[in-house]
Amino acid sequence: MDRRNDKMKTEAVMNGDAAEMVNLDRYPINHLGSAEGIAFARRCRQEYLDTGLCMLPGFVLPQAGQLLADEADELSGDAYFCNNTHNVYLTADNPELPPDDAARRRQQTLVGSVAFDQIVEHTNLRRLYLWDPLRDFIGAVLDQGEFHRFADVFGACSINVFVDGGQHGWHFDESEYSVTLLLQSPESGGAFEYVPRIRGLANEKERVADVLNGERSDVVELPFTVGALLIFGGRQTIHRVVKVRGSRARLTAVMCYSETPGAQNSEAVRKMFWGRAGVESARVMG
Repeated sequence: MDRRNDKMKTEAVMNGDAAEMVNLDRYPINHLGSAEGIAFARRCRQEYLDTGLCMLPGFVLPQAGQLLADEADELSGDAYFCNNTHNVYLTADNPELPPDDAARRRQQTLVGSVAFDQIVEHTNLRRLYLWDPLRDFIGAVLDQGEFHRFADVFGACSINVFVDGGQHGWHFDESEYSVTLLLQSPESGGAFEYVPRIRGLANEKERVADVLNGERSDVVELPFTVGALLIFGGRQTIHRVVKVRGSRARLTAVMCYSETPGAQNSEAVRKMFWGRAGVESARVMG
């Protein structure tokens, strides 16, 4: 009976039913208006307020997780690889600042990214990203009455590919909120580390400088497991992915949202992570 149910669930995912990808028994995101759904969303909201992020282990079911990982692995050959240095704000260098200013310190990043326009319509990842209950749940966690998918043709939903030696240096995101789904873990390395909500503080630059100097007292290493969904405010929280080792790539879906419609990445960030710029918005619904 279990094998038959597993087969039916796998077929439902392959036939495009996004709801069949998610462990709705554990995470009732499709019934946010019910007493159970309201209580669940409130717990997630409180976790986000307390820790700076909300993580849901086993968010996608094993069958769906394997299909998503297989799709990502197949698409990984189309990834554009960024092997570059940047500051933590992902902005152009300002030579008027002192050389040791936190905004001028360089971080090394080697990561491939499959852009949203390369994730074609029949893929399960695209279906999941365009599933309204997922967007609405994330909006509830972030206390956003009106919430929108990113309109960026490249960065709305992408796949990060970390091969041997890959890493993402310390940085703040351009998008206010990011949601990541770990699809495949590497053989070793690839830990997600962060220091919550230091952007905008009076001592922001001192806190950033401490992190860049190797101070570990405020750094949190997240036990990010395959199939887990992570919601965090990447614009306020400095974070990084530690260097990956081994022949198996670290594959992560990155889904971006905004409280304002039509939000997009800057052309500089598009050029850095996808090698392209100047393209108008894709049709990303809602």
